[in-house]
Amino acid sequence: MIGLNTQNKIYIYIYTMIISHINKTHSRRDMIELIKLFKLPIEDAEDLNKKELSAELIDVLNKIDNIIPDDHFYCINNLQDLKEHLIKPNQKKILSIKDKAEIMKTAKLIIAFCKGGYVIDISYFDSIDDVYTEARRVSQFGDMPTVRRMCSLLNKNPYSTEMIYPVISKKVQKELEVKALTSKKVHTSLHVKHGKILVQFD
Repeated sequence: MIGLNTQNKIYIYIYTMIISHINKTHSRRDMIELIKLFKLPIEDAEDLNKKELSAELIDVLNKIDNIIPDDHFYCINNLQDLKEHLIKPNQKKILSIKDKAEIMKTAKLIIAFCKGGYVIDISYFDSIDDVYTEARRVSQFGDMPTVRRMCSLLNKNPYSTEMIYPVISKKVQKELEVKALTSKKVHTSLHVKHGKILVQFD
């Protein structure tokens, strides 16, 4: 095309990318959820096994031109985002049960350190550097509530200026925002009425 710069060429190439596989970390249930959410034209999706479902999904994604944007669950706004989501590992499925247990254990140890007044001598750790090294590592799994709580408590440490923020997926971030908004509405709808109570004695 005349006047098309390199950046635009790269953009067009990515947007028209052909998806050839779906990362195995996306389960059959995950794919069905996406098919329903984006109203993809796959009939009887729930009757297909994972292999068949994956093949059908790939075929459909390579034929359609666009999808209905999702601003609530996955925050996937276009067809390219959906393809990339399926090609990349499912963030919730990367961890094995053993790895998840180890991250939970570490986060709880750091929480115990915080509850103990941020005192190293009565904690599991040998130094404050060890605490923050481990906190930075497990903060990458912020979809886990325990990790988010760990970060929140650690950031209140009066003896350190370092802030550790949890890495949260778009889906979980949106869920937390909706939960916070719902909670706020519930609290603002509560009214306390003051008045006098008359007590009579027979």
